Amino acid sequence: MTIQNKSISLELLENGKQIQIIDRIRNQKWTLDGQSLLCKLPDGKQGCLSPVSITRKGAGTVEVNYQFNGQTVNIIYKLYENFIETTLSAATNFAALALPGSFEPEGTKKYLLPIMQGMLWDTRGKTFEARYRYNGHSGVSMAMTGCLGESGGLLTAAETYDDTAWAVGKDKKGRSYVTNMQESSIGSIRYDRKVRLYPTAPTITAIAKEYRSRVIERGRFNPWKEKIIERPALKRLFGSLLCFIGYCQDDIDYVQECKKLKSMGFDKAFLFPLRFNTYPGDFLMGGYPAINLDKKQTQAIKDLGYDVAPWTWITEMLGQGADSFRRDANGQPCKAWQIDDKIWHRMCSESFQKHQQKANAKAMSDMTWNHFDVLATVHNDECYATNHQSHLGRPLSRTQDRELIRNTLLQDIKDNRTVSSEGFIDAYSMEYDIGSVLAWPQYGPWEYWPIPLTQLVYHDSMIHTWWEVHGYNDSHFGWHWGNGTQFQYGGGRAKIMSAMDALYGGMPFVFPFGAQYAWKSRSSSETFLYKMRINDPETMYALRLAKPVAKLHAKIGMLEMTDFEFLSDDGYVQKTIFEDGTEVYANFLHGNSQYINGIGELLPESWIVGSRS
Repeated sequence: MTIQNKSISLELLENGKQIQIIDRIRNQKWTLDGQSLLCKLPDGKQGCLSPVSITRKGAGTVEVNYQFNGQTVNIIYKLYENFIETTLSAATNFAALALPGSFEPEGTKKYLLPIMQGMLWDTRGKTFEARYRYNGHSGVSMAMTGCLGESGGLLTAAETYDDTAWAVGKDKKGRSYVTNMQESSIGSIRYDRKVRLYPTAPTITAIAKEYRSRVIERGRFNPWKEKIIERPALKRLFGSLLCFIGYCQDDIDYVQECKKLKSMGFDKAFLFPLRFNTYPGDFLMGGYPAINLDKKQTQAIKDLGYDVAPWTWITEMLGQGADSFRRDANGQPCKAWQIDDKIWHRMCSESFQKHQQKANAKAMSDMTWNHFDVLATVHNDECYATNHQSHLGRPLSRTQDRELIRNTLLQDIKDNRTVSSEGFIDAYSMEYDIGSVLAWPQYGPWEYWPIPLTQLVYHDSMIHTWWEVHGYNDSHFGWHWGNGTQFQYGGGRAKIMSAMDALYGGMPFVFPFGAQYAWKSRSSSETFLYKMRINDPETMYALRLAKPVAKLHAKIGMLEMTDFEFLSDDGYVQKTIFEDGTEVYANFLHGNSQYINGIGELLPESWIVGSRS
């Protein structure tokens, strides 16, 4: 059976055992990997769907019928002018189902995974199986994946993404796959799910721009130029230094330290946190209390022209037995965090907005922007408490939870503030301005190569920056991911971090002074304290590298990133282009200069703006 139009052909064998998409414009064929039709039952049994039959459902539409363990699953393929939409019909007896499976190109392939800023994976490396959810540091930041074939690319965009994940893996035979997984909501696949497939040109930029077009079409994109009309103070972001000053109250004079920063030529800076915005509870971090600058100190820093934010930690509460705790399917409170012997539990999101309204009106009324802890990155989940007013007598779904989180973020936008949160999750692209967590630019033998997917989509709408404990000069936190061979993220490598910020058109990020806690080991909840000082050699060096990055950000920070490409086979030399024609080149290789035609020598771990700019 074949359905087609001028640009796409969808071909199916009569029983649905083989499905192919043919990009007629670029002559690229994509074949569904039947082993990627993964499924899971509520009892934990897992396997692959088996095709049974196909049925034509009208012009340009066909339904494929599958079975697993005696249960039926239906997936509808509908052909549009430039994409195919797949619909998974509600299937109440499943915990997770692939939609639509992994379509693989003939010949070579490279996958695009939106982990952190984005990763390019050419299928090298060890065997593994991973499930990347739409949250967390190592999850996906955008509801999409891509694949590059020899003559064409394929974007997979999840249209229903509140209950979703992506299965990625490589088996012992070298077979690799990437598929969207639609997961249960309140115990079942209780509503229809949709995923779209868009054939594109075979470039990173083409796939990113196709996804950007879909985000704009959905009405989930708000450019800086529009945001600034609504909140003029946002314009102060561009050309500013982003400064983390530690969770812990230090014994320094914070106002005097800010004056030192000002004397170095940093006329604009966004500082956080100056105060903790959280629920009542006494706790220490590394043996020190939370930072708590009073309103007089805060005003003196604002008088220098600096913007100030609290640390808004409202997703979790210290203590036991609170009626507002989030509860799992067994009715138990959800444990979330531990510092030394203090344990926090997760809060139901119904309490967030009310807390923010009160905090913004009183205790945090002097703040000019707001930074949320993990609100945008790990919180979205279900709540099975039966006594919460927002879902009295019934569970709270992830879709409902997401709307409560959006309303919480919007509270600060209504109060005319810049809004940031740990984690870059584009489900909140209209509700906040700055998301965090980036991977180091490491290439060559590394299996996942970082690429600016989020910036190609959102650079003229959102800022994607480093995790708060990953300043240019802070090396206390750093981890390998994926058997230690896929990628690494951390702080303290000022040269490559500043070069990547320049390449991506981002804000420079430094921990200039203050006190912070860290764990004694990855497996320990015990903490210790460390301090940063502005006169430390590492800090002074980081600030010197930050100044030209801030100057570049003032020029291109509000602009669309229009192109990205690798200039060397080992990945270390790269180029970006912005909508005003600015070209930025970076060399992330340690120890070796690179020569760029028309540009000249590019020193190791450095960046340069091209001559045509």
